[in-house]
Amino acid sequence: MNKRNWDPLLFLKVFVLCVVGGLILQTFDIQVMNRGVYQATTRSIVTRTKNLYAERGSIMDRNGVVFAESMRDTSDNLGYSRLFLQGTLASQIVGKVGYNGSGSMGMEQIYNDSLRGDEGIRVSVQDAHQKEVYNRSKNVIEARTGLDLVLTIDRNMQEIVEKALKDGVAEFSAKNASAVVVDPYTGEILAMASYPTFDPNSKNQGVDRAAKNEIVSLSYEPGSTFKVITAAAALENHVVSPQKVYANEGKCWKWNPKSERICDTHIYGDMDMSEAMVQSSNIVFAKIASEVGAMRMYRMARAFGIGERAFDNYIGEESGRLLKPAELTRDDRTLKTMGFGHAVSVTPIQMVMAYSAIANGGKLMRPQIVKEWRNSKGEVVKKIEPMELRRVISEKTAATIRKMLYRVVNSGTAKKVASQKLTDVLFGGKTGTAEKYNKETRSYDRNLQVASFIGLAPFEDTRYVCLVLVDEPHGKTVGGLTAGPIFRRIMEGIYYHPAISPLAHNLKQVKLGSPCDKDFSGMMVSAAKDFAKRNKCPVRFEGKGLRVISERMDGGLVNGKTLLLGDAVAKKMPDLKGLSLKDALEVMGNIRMNVEYTGKGRVVAQEPKAEEALQKGAICKLTLKEKS
Repeated sequence: MNKRNWDPLLFLKVFVLCVVGGLILQTFDIQVMNRGVYQATTRSIVTRTKNLYAERGSIMDRNGVVFAESMRDTSDNLGYSRLFLQGTLASQIVGKVGYNGSGSMGMEQIYNDSLRGDEGIRVSVQDAHQKEVYNRSKNVIEARTGLDLVLTIDRNMQEIVEKALKDGVAEFSAKNASAVVVDPYTGEILAMASYPTFDPNSKNQGVDRAAKNEIVSLSYEPGSTFKVITAAAALENHVVSPQKVYANEGKCWKWNPKSERICDTHIYGDMDMSEAMVQSSNIVFAKIASEVGAMRMYRMARAFGIGERAFDNYIGEESGRLLKPAELTRDDRTLKTMGFGHAVSVTPIQMVMAYSAIANGGKLMRPQIVKEWRNSKGEVVKKIEPMELRRVISEKTAATIRKMLYRVVNSGTAKKVASQKLTDVLFGGKTGTAEKYNKETRSYDRNLQVASFIGLAPFEDTRYVCLVLVDEPHGKTVGGLTAGPIFRRIMEGIYYHPAISPLAHNLKQVKLGSPCDKDFSGMMVSAAKDFAKRNKCPVRFEGKGLRVISERMDGGLVNGKTLLLGDAVAKKMPDLKGLSLKDALEVMGNIRMNVEYTGKGRVVAQEPKAEEALQKGAICKLTLKEKS
């Protein structure tokens, strides 16, 4: 059998022809038959579309102090880190940014769309090693940086408020405390906080009540601070004259055999509206509310903004609850209790704006937290102007109520609010103490209270309206002894701060750390002289007396002071015999001396006696008797 001889060269030629033919067929398939498919695949390998990071706008205070800003972070897929430069300060206002780069709380959430900006798009051409070919890549849509948010908040004032709240919670063993400071003429919020607070930089701290801004989110019964609205309804509708005297009902009032009593803390005797405000009489204001009537009470409260949200877009804001006239008259008690701040639910922001209307002459302003928006160049692109919502009461009614509020501090339930340091700043305000409503038992818990104080500083030509709320204080529980002193410390901190003290007041505007960075108020003259000499502090003295009663910056001395001398209290006891209780309390309020009294009518005996030298800490004891 003959074997066929294979030519190796022929085999090689056939193999080469097969390979070439295969390549020709594959090329034909790629370039002709499936050209579009392979072109698209090739482009997808070398071309990528990338999102360009849009830098988030900063959040700052009214003076440009930055609260929050973004920093590039190449190790983070999101491309940035949000830093809160002031730590816990104003954190409940500023808020926080979530894991996805969007605002999750506070201003960060409310104004997320304006702060975040718009991402851009870049077409990136890459080589075989997936490295970008820069001269062939380009940005097809540029990223737009977010706008900067400028708040109405003052960083220094915010710090003063938060420290006062922290100290107050510790002093009164309270569950929580909140405060807000407002410019009554513009509605601008200058400081706003609750304590405890939280750290927005912390990744581990849980978000609970500490993260809530309770000035807008807390709904509570206002108690006696609501009495100004009852007074406004009575005066504005000409229902009750300021001179009308209400007969003494004793400590409790029972208007019919079946009614539940309304009580005061003491027996005050006959009172007009002003004296009832000073003594915070529930009985008198229950009577006033009855005379005003359900419809007029409802309309006045609504006009002041009670029962509706104060902001347009504040996430988490409560509206409170205002009963309608039919609900107020479902029995013969509900309207009466509304007169002294029960049967109504409010938020702190509603109440501070209501008092701002009283301070500014009767106009309800919209609360303002945003001052303006700026672009990345620092140019103002949108300025928020103050907004007057409506006139609530007349100038005359507002002035009458301001005088009542001054007397409350001067000789009433808020005597502890008067400042020995700010002797020429006359505060006005109203205390409030309300029992908390227990939803489970459907009754008021006498052991759990909300204490409050809303003050005007000063009571005329007011610069600041400040509300302080103390939740569940222990030991001292009434507003005049808890929230009131916190208000005083806030105001003293503001007026004595070298950067924010009102120029018209011209108090201690001395650089921190200077030889005169010392509070001389209350010091004896000899001690003040020794300190000034020892520390090389330039001072001069004005007036007569043995004690420094106030101080002011001295323009003629470099970082020096003028110390005003006098007596913080009267030297001799005035003669009070024959005076009504109202007039006697007003006289003693000017002396700032505590008063105890028995009986009713006019003063028939006093201790210390007239012209007797007064001792510090002494108590004035009065005996009153009606004419026979």
